[in-house]
Amino acid sequence: MALQIPGLILPHRPLTNFEKRISNFAERLVNRDGEESWDINTKSLNLTLESATPSPHPQITFLLTITPKHCNMLGNLHGGCAATLIDVLSSIILLGVSEPGLYESGGVSRHLDVTYLRPVPSGVTVRLVSRVVHVGRRLALLRTEILRMEDGAVCVVSDHEKANTDLGGRI
Repeated sequence: MALQIPGLILPHRPLTNFEKRISNFAERLVNRDGEESWDINTKSLNLTLESATPSPHPQITFLLTITPKHCNMLGNLHGGCAATLIDVLSSIILLGVSEPGLYESGGVSRHLDVTYLRPVPSGVTVRLVSRVVHVGRRLALLRTEILRMEDGAVCVVSDHEKANTDLGGRI
């Protein structure tokens, strides 16, 4: 049985220190105590932190199940919902590798490029994998893929560029 924080399921194994750090950031993002905000509904997605590794290439992996709430009229994952999932969940790995003065607040999205390769129907479980490609003083680049669990097919790919806001407004 996996450990569960409302809105986030954790692996049923001891977490590494990095995974604990990541789960703390994820918990803050998914539990906003009824706060009205534009965000993802992690409870309905059955969001599960599968793994997080800090080096040599920082990466985070989530499992989630697409529900009708996240779909378009055709019953597939809505493109805007996919973009929001990528925006929010890829930001967690950046927070995980942050340091004082360097993406401590997660930065802000500067550019989000999303390419939809295959539909993701309601009821399908997917793996969302985000990797840190580059972290500089001013800009960071994160790469994300959404893959179907059943066959490993890549359904969505994304490059997410973030600007560091910890520079005192000097971006």
